[in-house]
Amino acid sequence: MSEQGGTPPRRSPGSTLCASGFTLVEVLVVVVIIALLVSVVAVRIAPDARQSLREEAARLAAVLTHARDEAISTGVPLAWQGAGSGYRFVRRAADRTWQPLDRDVALRARELSPGVNVAAVETGARVDGPAPVIVLPPTGLSEPFRITLALGPHRVRVSSDGVNVPVIEDLGL
Repeated sequence: MSEQGGTPPRRSPGSTLCASGFTLVEVLVVVVIIALLVSVVAVRIAPDARQSLREEAARLAAVLTHARDEAISTGVPLAWQGAGSGYRFVRRAADRTWQPLDRDVALRARELSPGVNVAAVETGARVDGPAPVIVLPPTGLSEPFRITLALGPHRVRVSSDGVNVPVIEDLGL
């Protein structure tokens, strides 16, 4: 009978069957490779604590630089006030009181990233109470300051000598 009939062709005793599909070992190897790739991608996607802290410090340094430039261009002193997990800027009003800049998009009050906090502020200036502040006068010359941000055991410092723009220092663990 021909191959197109209904019966399968005869095989000679020395021929082998051609198997289609994958063996269990091949499937397991592919699954392990996929699992390794997914774990590598997940590790790269998850933010590193030290990197998150440095990004927050860079953001703070940029906003402080912007506030300094704003004080110089407007001729009105600004001040930075940090507290726990956030900070805000205030402006000296005509009646010599400090008013928050809540309506200014760039200088509005900000919360730090989750887990990041203001660990220390070192400066000689104080404004309306015991919380340390950094005054940014219209002259562009301020007192030197150091702001230490913390995330778990990691520490990063944003500092300025009072003349130059703030710089970021990694303090490590």
